[in-house]
Amino acid sequence: MSRPQDGSAKGVDTKAQDKRVARTRRAIREALLGLMAQRGGADITPKDVADAALINKKTFMAHYASVGAVIQEMEDEAVSSVSEVLDEAAAATDEEGLARAIERLGAMVTDGASSLGRLLRTGAREDVVARIQLGVRDRLGRIVGAAEDDLACDFLAGGITSAFRRWVGEKNRPSARELSRRVRQLVRSVAAERGASR
Repeated sequence: MSRPQDGSAKGVDTKAQDKRVARTRRAIREALLGLMAQRGGADITPKDVADAALINKKTFMAHYASVGAVIQEMEDEAVSSVSEVLDEAAAATDEEGLARAIERLGAMVTDGASSLGRLLRTGAREDVVARIQLGVRDRLGRIVGAAEDDLACDFLAGGITSAFRRWVGEKNRPSARELSRRVRQLVRSVAAERGASR
């Protein structure tokens, strides 16, 4: 049989094949998130994920080298989406712009359907939060002119991340605008202190 001219193998439509690949990968991720929510991420094997996704282990291995590779991919996507919002927040020139970014982050974190929201409800939570905190620290460092090993900037990034986590979890929380005002005050005070010490 000659190879079809559309580039597909054995007459299989590449669009249909791409959809099957995407569907299988989505099933693997959903199954893993479900298992992580149940078990907290401990001792989940490719076979466990394959069984939960209703596929065989060989199919799992055709898509991912390990369970860790699936987790890494989901974390990368979640951190990337947060990074976009952090860039928006860092570029905000007023409290309103920062408040919008905070509201977007809050919606992403509390959305039980998003990759980020679901990862934060699993055993991978601390890894994701640590990576997000590094992103906050990186952006703060650019704003206040911090050195790579700057303890004050690390402390500020941890404080902002902690304040945001607390803000998301509070029932009677202040507005995003109020949180924005407080965060901007903290960043300004570090920047002013840094300027005074030079």
